[in-house]
Amino acid sequence: MSFFLFKSILAIFFLFAAIIAVISMLSLMGKAERKVSVQILRKMHKSSGFVCAGLLLVISYFCLKYWAIVGDQLSGRAVFHGVLSLTLIIILVLKLSIVQFYKQFLKFVPVMGMIVFVLSFVVFSTSAGFFFLRTLGARAESSEISEPAQTPPQGSAEKGATLFNSKCISCHFADKEETKHGPGMKNILKKEKLPFSKRPASIENIKKQLKTPFLTMPSFVSLSEKEIIDLIAYLETL
Repeated sequence: MSFFLFKSILAIFFLFAAIIAVISMLSLMGKAERKVSVQILRKMHKSSGFVCAGLLLVISYFCLKYWAIVGDQLSGRAVFHGVLSLTLIIILVLKLSIVQFYKQFLKFVPVMGMIVFVLSFVVFSTSAGFFFLRTLGARAESSEISEPAQTPPQGSAEKGATLFNSKCISCHFADKEETKHGPGMKNILKKEKLPFSKRPASIENIKKQLKTPFLTMPSFVSLSEKEIIDLIAYLETL
């Protein structure tokens, strides 16, 4: 299972817990007649809230680990996702602090709960939602497109290896097909399809992946055409 798929599955559970939390909160505050007792609703809200907080911590850990590896190569979407996530964490901590220690501000808790839910949905959409939509879109695209075999570009595999070791090795294995953070590069251009996007494993699609990446891989628009050719020449040797 890939890193991004695992994180996206956790995000689904996180969103599901957030939905339970907000529904139980609305049922507690907005209905005079309830099919479920107040005690059960409170337990549901509290339990789902703790599940949300726990999953958020786990997901945040994986995100921070990935961002530390990628560094300043983060995409604009990833930065936006990170800012929203940080905002969500701050509001959630404030909400829990009010409930536990500053009860004089309890009147603000329902509004904060709704804000937490909305932010949870947006954060999910910019990460796991994006992952699943791109995956489905790429598979639909790959089922319609077939590309002719191409002559490998004339580049320096030695320079490409140096480039790979400086830009790619933190997320991709060069000597195996196993997933690190991204798929292993061994035999990458000998496959029928690229591992994650399921696009044809062609030189043009490798170039496309570097410039406009599939899923959460950072963009390498700063690479020159010569550097890309060298990198592809190296990938041809794997």
